[in-house]
Amino acid sequence: MRSARVDFPWSTWAMMEKLRMRLLSILLIVQGGGGKVKLAALGPLPQMNRPVVWIECGMSPEIWPGLVRLYWRLALIPLVWIPVVVLYGGQVMYAATLLYWLSLPVAYLLARATGMGRLAVALHLGVALFTALMSLVAPPAAVVKGLSGEDWRLGVMAFFTVGAYAFAAFAGWPGLWLALAYVLLAPWPQEETRFLVAAGGLLAGIAGLSVAAMIQRLQALQSLIQSEALTDPLTGLANRRSLERDFPRLQALAAREGLSLVLSLWDLDDLKAVNDREGHKAGDAHLVRFAQVLREEAREGDALYRVGGDEFVGLHLGLRDGASLEARVHARFPSVSVGFSPVEERELLQALEAADRLMYRKKGR
Repeated sequence: MRSARVDFPWSTWAMMEKLRMRLLSILLIVQGGGGKVKLAALGPLPQMNRPVVWIECGMSPEIWPGLVRLYWRLALIPLVWIPVVVLYGGQVMYAATLLYWLSLPVAYLLARATGMGRLAVALHLGVALFTALMSLVAPPAAVVKGLSGEDWRLGVMAFFTVGAYAFAAFAGWPGLWLALAYVLLAPWPQEETRFLVAAGGLLAGIAGLSVAAMIQRLQALQSLIQSEALTDPLTGLANRRSLERDFPRLQALAAREGLSLVLSLWDLDDLKAVNDREGHKAGDAHLVRFAQVLREEAREGDALYRVGGDEFVGLHLGLRDGASLEARVHARFPSVSVGFSPVEERELLQALEAADRLMYRKKGR
């Protein structure tokens, strides 16, 4: 888990933000990545005259894929309506139901084939709204046998309002305009009904847009938190947590592709002397300079990490000989020692220990 602190003025806006975050916590839990939002109003800090809200998020910054997966499950709920269609449905209901269910696998396969889950959901929602309007503008007898037109329209209008909300959330402004175009262009038997449905759809669509905006904000915040949690703030390289995350992935990739994976461990020989002689500010600059040298001399695609005070690690996929990399780095930064260790089937700690032994063997020469 990682934490990020967000300060809000103590006002009604702060209370609204807390309510919004609680809503989004449900969305995060649903996404299936183990993410959650945890809120705690800690009260004003001594140096701040405002409260602090702590937000704890899971690893995944992607919220929309989780919502798309949830949608495919929710889209199956109308299955319970099938007996009603069979027993009481008219021609229009048959056509609307058939259109809904035919479009569902098409949209799902589109999402799987292209990876554009939001677009696929928006397309299916558009079809669902169209089927709702088919039922609303048709004569009641053609929709449901034995049900009064007023009762039926109330139910379908509620469905349309919820659909417009979800459509706008997934499709954005184009979804809202398309939903309104459906309403305005449909052949309504009464103009009053047209404007009533349009007003409800507009309000629901605006609410859906606000939810989409909140999700975008939260997703950006999650991405920022993840970036900060996996990055060394001084050098800009990835940190040890990132190394622990990447190591098994690269190890599996190397095994799958039949490539070698080499771990390099770098240790600055004179950092303590620089700190003692010139101060810690100079020592920090020394670390930043080495990180820049290592970044520039490593191959494109090499993964680089700062894992300790003066220790750096590289993961090199397909590296045959580390001598050339070592020579290039030493030419620009002589006061560094390095050990290269083939990873093979070792655990991360074992690979680090092997590289450490080789590095200190070089230091002793």
